[in-house]
Amino acid sequence: MMPTSIECPDLEVLFTELEAGEGPALEHAKHCPLCTAIIEEHRLLEKDLFRLADPLPPPDLVHKVMARVAAEPTPVRHELWTGLSILAVSLMMGLGLLLTNDTALSGLGKTLARNLVDGTALAEALLSGIHALWSTAAGPLLALLALFALSSVFGLKRLARNGPTPSEA
Repeated sequence: MMPTSIECPDLEVLFTELEAGEGPALEHAKHCPLCTAIIEEHRLLEKDLFRLADPLPPPDLVHKVMARVAAEPTPVRHELWTGLSILAVSLMMGLGLLLTNDTALSGLGKTLARNLVDGTALAEALLSGIHALWSTAAGPLLALLALFALSSVFGLKRLARNGPTPSEA
């Protein structure tokens, strides 16, 4: 044992050297029963604190959850009814707000009338433009539209073939 004339080191220095694994304070603690008891109490406390920490989830948790989700998909009927009920409640609230506000109701009527008048003029202009385009460039226009439609269909077919099936997802 060491003579009692040497003082014990400061606890902060002792714990710093304990973390580093070497130093004069650790050499002192090997021979001093008080410092050895403090280090042992620190180790036990650290061990208890690690035991209190939340355990990590098992490594296959995500795979198990995804397998259960794939095994029990939500019925489409349930999703459809949920979506329709949300839509119905939203529309009823909007209609209620519209009917209780006279300014909004008159503004809606004016907007609908203006869109109806402008919409008919727009439809007539579009039909006139399509007629003029068709009468002057029907062949190239038809070829361009067919090329566009076919490239879109083949592109979608290629994308759909490479993707995972619903059972693989």
